[in-house]
Amino acid sequence: MKRLKYMAAVILLAVFPACNTLDIPPVSVIQDPDIFTDDAGIAAYMASLYSRMPMEDFKFSTVEGTAGFNTWNIINSLSINTGENANRNNGGFSSPARGYWGDAYGVIRYANNLIENLPKYSGNFTKDKIARWVGEAKFIRAYTYFALVKRYGGVPLVKVVQEFNGSNAEELKVPRSSEQESYDFIAADLDSAYAGLGETSESKGRVNKYIAAAFKSRAMLFAGSIARYGTPYTANGIVVCGMPASKANDYFKASYDAAKLLENKYSLYKKKWSATDKLATADNYADLFLDATSTETIFIKGYSFPESVHSWDAVNAPAHLTSTYGDRFCPTLDYVELFDGLPKNAKGQLNTLDINGAYKVYNNVRELFDTCEPRLRGTVLLPGQKFKDGYTDLRRGTFVESIDPATPILKFFPDDSKTAYSQIAFYKTNVKESSDWKPAGQVTIVLSTGEKIYASGQDGPTSNKGSASVTGFAGRKYMDPVLPSANTTLHRSIQPWIEIRYAEILLNRAEAALELQQNGGTIAGVDLQQDAFTCINLIRERAGATMLTDRTELSASASIPKEMGTGGYVLAPNRGLQIIRIERRKELAFENKLYWDMCRWRTFDQEVNARTWRMCNPFLFAKGAKPELADYVNGKYIFDCRFDERNSSFTFPVRNYYEPIPGGEITKANLSQNPGY
Repeated sequence: MKRLKYMAAVILLAVFPACNTLDIPPVSVIQDPDIFTDDAGIAAYMASLYSRMPMEDFKFSTVEGTAGFNTWNIINSLSINTGENANRNNGGFSSPARGYWGDAYGVIRYANNLIENLPKYSGNFTKDKIARWVGEAKFIRAYTYFALVKRYGGVPLVKVVQEFNGSNAEELKVPRSSEQESYDFIAADLDSAYAGLGETSESKGRVNKYIAAAFKSRAMLFAGSIARYGTPYTANGIVVCGMPASKANDYFKASYDAAKLLENKYSLYKKKWSATDKLATADNYADLFLDATSTETIFIKGYSFPESVHSWDAVNAPAHLTSTYGDRFCPTLDYVELFDGLPKNAKGQLNTLDINGAYKVYNNVRELFDTCEPRLRGTVLLPGQKFKDGYTDLRRGTFVESIDPATPILKFFPDDSKTAYSQIAFYKTNVKESSDWKPAGQVTIVLSTGEKIYASGQDGPTSNKGSASVTGFAGRKYMDPVLPSANTTLHRSIQPWIEIRYAEILLNRAEAALELQQNGGTIAGVDLQQDAFTCINLIRERAGATMLTDRTELSASASIPKEMGTGGYVLAPNRGLQIIRIERRKELAFENKLYWDMCRWRTFDQEVNARTWRMCNPFLFAKGAKPELADYVNGKYIFDCRFDERNSSFTFPVRNYYEPIPGGEITKANLSQNPGY
């Protein structure tokens, strides 16, 4: 009977989500005395709270779903705006502004209810249990407020359960607080949660004190950046967007202190790591997102088949390694070029040409990337890379057999040209290509040996600008390598989402330390520049990247300008912070972190301004080619680096640093709107 009652409670909590300061809450059939009686009742209440946390995970989209959350359609993810990723469905900026508001205040109301009323039932529970559960509710409240504040700036801070008595409607209209007050409230909730929570979680997927500290390091880093780089905006006498620059160091110190609390509690995942084996180190990095025993995982959201699933693999797998969809996970060449171990030109771009401007000829499709930083291979599926039950069969086209690989071929067109291949006479005569990756659109080449190959492989890119890979790469991060291609279909993926991991905490700590060191901040007994140096090198060592040699590399000297070296397009006030920002991009890509990083740094509108991402097209020589497998052709290759063939252009509107407050909420509570709307 009790179990049925608790199931009913969970359903009611899920069905009646509005209940916020600006909307009148319904009266629940199941009341607090029915829930706050034993551990099972609390577990049911917590299950509802956790299930509605605004987590930007595998099911977060910029185009549909409940305020962007909980949708299978993740084709347009945050990463398509940042230069991490491209896909054939999107050719321009996709705003994530989905009006997340009412659902947030529904979560906040239920968190407030537990915080306010559970202590009244102290006779049913121990003091420690009540402290833990109130701590969890405060964490969820802070997490939800952060989702609001990073979108809107200062928001109405509702700290108690509000009830409508028939005549107090005006009292329930809570005005926007300042952005500073909003972050200070988040910090206070997380400090209180840390104090009340235990060192270990009550059950998997629930928070403990170190998860609260980890999240505080993220939120306070965001706050510090807004104070340092944001522009204050005042409405109705309240600074609802931006904060005083004088507060920046306070927030960076809070971020650093919170990150420091996790030291020796978690560690970077290194189960397969090897100082001498690049492939093992690459596999180690890929495995950390799939290994349930990882020492790096701090906070996760779990999935299970069939009741709780997502579609990450089906939407994103290489085209021929999925039974539905696929190919929407295409890391850009801009992203790939951030990594060490690749041949680069003076601009920091991938160099596939000899000194005469002719293409270098590689002995196989993998050779160009043989010496790359292992983390790249653990994040991205490169041409010819083994994955699942096949290989990434990535090539743009194939030279006819009469073209000898020993004969130099000059670059088709200059780097800054967006000319279509079809405009080049030599190309039209001597390159065979397919219009689609699917068999019906494939052009089959019969070799002189009688063997057959597809002109554009099975994963493209193809001559159809909207088909298969659009960059010459596919994604590996979070992809399940043991899920057979035949089963890679919608609603079959169950790998957990890692919301917080220790690598992010080290990066938070490094950035906060350097921001403090460069701006007159101090922490007793800590050499902040050295600490940042140590944290970055821990990340780089695990990645198999080139180590920093001296802490002075994290100096306040001038940043590398665009087209003057690797990562020059990554904007930062100085070289030290530029190094840290590049490291965050490499380490945290495709985890829905970079979008918000670029927002808090206020660099988005400059980095992504009429920007076209770049791609890398492999071309096979039919002469001497040998199809070893259905999806792997051995032979000589060249690689052409160019702009995305679709000429898709991305621009980030300045006003999007803050999203528009939903019009209905403005009307109901007389709230001020954000600038630009």
